[in-house]
Amino acid sequence: MAAAEPGSTGQATQQSQGQSHRPPPSSPAPPSQVGGPAGGSSRHEKSLGLLTAKFVSLLQEAQDGVLDLKAAADTLAVRQKRRIYDITNVLEGIDLIEKKSKNSIQWKGVGAGCNTKEVLERLRDLKAEIEDLELKERELDQQKAWLQQSIKNVMDDSINNTFSYVTHEDICSCFNGNYVLLCSAHSLQ
Repeated sequence: MAAAEPGSTGQATQQSQGQSHRPPPSSPAPPSQVGGPAGGSSRHEKSLGLLTAKFVSLLQEAQDGVLDLKAAADTLAVRQKRRIYDITNVLEGIDLIEKKSKNSIQWKGVGAGCNTKEVLERLRDLKAEIEDLELKERELDQQKAWLQQSIKNVMDDSINNTFSYVTHEDICSCFNGNYVLLCSAHSLQ
């Protein structure tokens, strides 16, 4: 058995007896330091979910829906290209993308001009047009309500009741050459 040097922790004795050497456990970093400013970006900023969302955004903005994986890795500043391949493998496994070549992919089933920036712009234009049409519809509804109220005011005025009639000739001239059936309904008032 080897003798321990003065001031040692006895690790030399344990190693000589055939036991494995384990370094003393270090205290874990406080939660505020894990992924904090000293460590660079936070854990959330490095998450695969966030990276996937950014990747899909790039894919949607790509010309004709085709994305070069090397360019995507550079744009997203991914140090481990394996993470990009993990994303593409999952998207391919659920039939959302297909490989066009070794380093390029395309949103599956999409032709030119689909699920791209042009579609998003068209969608934005259509939403703006819908808002404009809804505003016009509200204006027309308001004008219709005003007209209905005006007609009601005219009809409710007793002075106008004496002049509220049409002649046989007035009706026949409106329906020239057609059979006309008239019913007279008297007011119950």
